[in-house]
Amino acid sequence: MASRILSIASLFASVALGAVTVTRTDQGPTGYEVTITYQNTSVDSVTIASLPHLTDQYSTSFWSWSDFDLNEYKPGDFPRDPQDGSYYEMNKTGPGEFTWTRPFFSGTFQYSFLLDCAHPSLCNTTTGQEITDPTNPPFETVPGSELVSTFQVPYHHDFQYYPDQNINQDYALPYGNNASKGTIKIETYRSPGSISPSPGIHDYVVYLPVGYNANDTSKKYPLLYLSHGGNGAAGDWQNQAYVSNMLDRLIGDGHMEPTVVVMPTWYGIIANTTNPDALYLRNYPDSATIASLYSKYLFPHIESTYRVSNDSSGRAFAGLSQGSFLTYEFYINYTPYFGYFGIMSGGPATNSENDPPALSGYVNASMAAANPDLLTRGLFLSYGQYDVLFTDTRRLQEALDDIGAVYVTRFLPWGFHFWNTWQDAFWHMGRMALWKPIPFTKSTGHGK
Repeated sequence: MASRILSIASLFASVALGAVTVTRTDQGPTGYEVTITYQNTSVDSVTIASLPHLTDQYSTSFWSWSDFDLNEYKPGDFPRDPQDGSYYEMNKTGPGEFTWTRPFFSGTFQYSFLLDCAHPSLCNTTTGQEITDPTNPPFETVPGSELVSTFQVPYHHDFQYYPDQNINQDYALPYGNNASKGTIKIETYRSPGSISPSPGIHDYVVYLPVGYNANDTSKKYPLLYLSHGGNGAAGDWQNQAYVSNMLDRLIGDGHMEPTVVVMPTWYGIIANTTNPDALYLRNYPDSATIASLYSKYLFPHIESTYRVSNDSSGRAFAGLSQGSFLTYEFYINYTPYFGYFGIMSGGPATNSENDPPALSGYVNASMAAANPDLLTRGLFLSYGQYDVLFTDTRRLQEALDDIGAVYVTRFLPWGFHFWNTWQDAFWHMGRMALWKPIPFTKSTGHGK
């Protein structure tokens, strides 16, 4: 049977060339195969970083997991946290020519190349040995802010189906034709004190749904702010999760109203006076500082630039990991501005599995009495079974239960603190929570 091939990267004139090819084989173990190639005559060895090894639900706990190669895939296996360190040595097939092939299952995958690296855990962008694929460059707002390239593998029911775990992530594949696709682009706004990408100017990514016309003043669109996490940037959701594909599909299939989505960066939003040599000149502001600056500079800019809702029922804020801490800040202290909040892997920044079980620091009855809107917002929470912020999010659920809040939750049995978990969260937030009637009821979240 002739193979069907998806070409990810095209060649261009350069010293270094790379490519990713996804082939439908209709053979085990997954029905799909991925080949990555790299050419560079100035190096002797190349290692692929960031790609996952596999684990399964029977030999995995919160702190440990099995370590299967992709060749060993069985239905029901899922990727373990690649941040723990997953490396694959490429085969040298000629002078400066390297190749690597493995079966792959459904999902969005990130990868980078380590050049002449004897000890992978010690090689990084600082040493100059870790690079992205020059022919599959990342989507990024500031050069160097994205450290991985990305590709997507489709789902094959014949080889990947497992009744207890749905790992079909085809919602991140391109949707329809060009007429079905929204526009995603990089923009900036004035933010005094910002140091990135230039003094007094800050960056964001914006998705405009298909049909958006800046000259048509008769329609205003719902507005979603979508935050990255710690050590992230505005390009993360597009580069590592293909968020525009998911939005095209959610909107095109009628799960979600056409929505303007703004993805800002919060690193570099103020001058870093303690470490002027920090990577990419980015600092680490706290959630209260970010929220204050967004409210003062970003929100007015978005409202004056795009045809977006000026009512809380048409505004939402969501974020992952440390971005969920920021979302919680907006939920508690800027409640009237937003009608919906999406907390993905986190909540209040207790960030410790060793905290006592008391819910101090979480939303409580006295806060709800002083701010009744806390009980009328559309809340969506999500996290994975093996998420490092499992406890934070679970305790937030308990606190919301204590005050009688109704929310939609998505728990992922195979989820780690990583992008496949947050893709799943975003997809289900769009289907089950965003722009649904509020306050939520017990039947909210059952989907279309």
